[in-house]
Amino acid sequence: MKITLHRGAGPAGGNCVELQSGKSRILLDYGVPPGTAPQQAALNIPGLYDKAQDPILALLISHTHQSHYGALLARPINPGIKIYMSEIMEDVARITAKMPRDGRPLPFGIHYFRRGSKFIIGRFVITPYLMDHDSAEAFAFLVESEGKRVIYTGHFRDHGGKASAFRQFIAANMGPVDALITEGVKAALDKGPTEQEVMAQVEARVKGNNGALYFACPAQDIGQLTELSQLAVKTRRYLVVDGYTALLLERVKNLAAKQGVELKSPALDTEYLRIVKSKATQRVYQMEEYAGIFRRMRPRMYGWEWVRNNLRKLIVPVRAGTQLWAEEEIKDFKGATLLYSAWDDYADEEGLPEALAWFRARGMADVPMPTTGHAYFCAIRKLVENKKPRCIIPVNTAQAQKFAATFGKKVRALKDGEALDLD
Repeated sequence: MKITLHRGAGPAGGNCVELQSGKSRILLDYGVPPGTAPQQAALNIPGLYDKAQDPILALLISHTHQSHYGALLARPINPGIKIYMSEIMEDVARITAKMPRDGRPLPFGIHYFRRGSKFIIGRFVITPYLMDHDSAEAFAFLVESEGKRVIYTGHFRDHGGKASAFRQFIAANMGPVDALITEGVKAALDKGPTEQEVMAQVEARVKGNNGALYFACPAQDIGQLTELSQLAVKTRRYLVVDGYTALLLERVKNLAAKQGVELKSPALDTEYLRIVKSKATQRVYQMEEYAGIFRRMRPRMYGWEWVRNNLRKLIVPVRAGTQLWAEEEIKDFKGATLLYSAWDDYADEEGLPEALAWFRARGMADVPMPTTGHAYFCAIRKLVENKKPRCIIPVNTAQAQKFAATFGKKVRALKDGEALDLD
């Protein structure tokens, strides 16, 4: 089996990894590096947009952050390539792509995979494993062919709301592993607190606060939104979101229930949920396919006068674009608090860093929190010790030397464009 790292070696992301077995070729992720427009992120990979002697059979997406699937929106790929996502991931990606008026649509004809269910593509046997990450859903893949086994982690952690998924991944008997392709975005951090420990600190702070709470939180981070909704109940506050976030919450919860999974996340029937009449909410109104959901949103929509009169009781997740309605409708930030991760740069959601900078300039209490959506190095070490791979390929990291110092000659720090033959 041959592994080619087309993009994603460094911390900038934009992942694209190719696996080849005989004449069978597949791609794992096809992302956009932060700060790059999707139309500028297309890679010149034989068979991706044109014909090739050995065609690309499929493209597997690990999760719906732009850095892992956004280049799909650059231009249409070869129609013979099958695109694989989970059903929830496709829905999230399709809704997100439609939010900008000039947004590029996600291709149709997506093929679904489900966690733990093997499927075959050419000479490859693939098993998806649910992982803990700050997207709506995230998966790792075990890829088997020619008697070789390769694990691709995508992005993961073991300290968030789905930490049990990582434990199940560790417990899975996968047999001898020839190569582990693992993220290392936050490998500089040896360890840190769990998301639950961080939220306990937030709760203690909020109980002594008499102002609005603004919390940096991407709309796809269903786990964090769930934590904030539980905080709203405990502190008798309201969770205030825009229509885009409300639509994602409703769709993800309904699709999970369809699969027999009951999420604790808020949805349109949640009493303490409030929806603001922002441009994002108006955009949802314009999507005819969600007309029924929009009608159900209406009882949860509140005007700006209500928002201003209840500021001190609000928890507002800050996502890309939140500053647009806040600047226009909210003038009073007295007593307010802004909380955000001290360890993440929020590059996975385009526009969120700008929103966060705007809120930080409002003069409110500024509280960085020690939390991250990516694996601490202790989780990576746990993964390596458990799976015992013959070869480790770190991606999305500036810590290749740390990997080498810790794991020795097993580490193959490929550069973008480099390949490795598993013999």
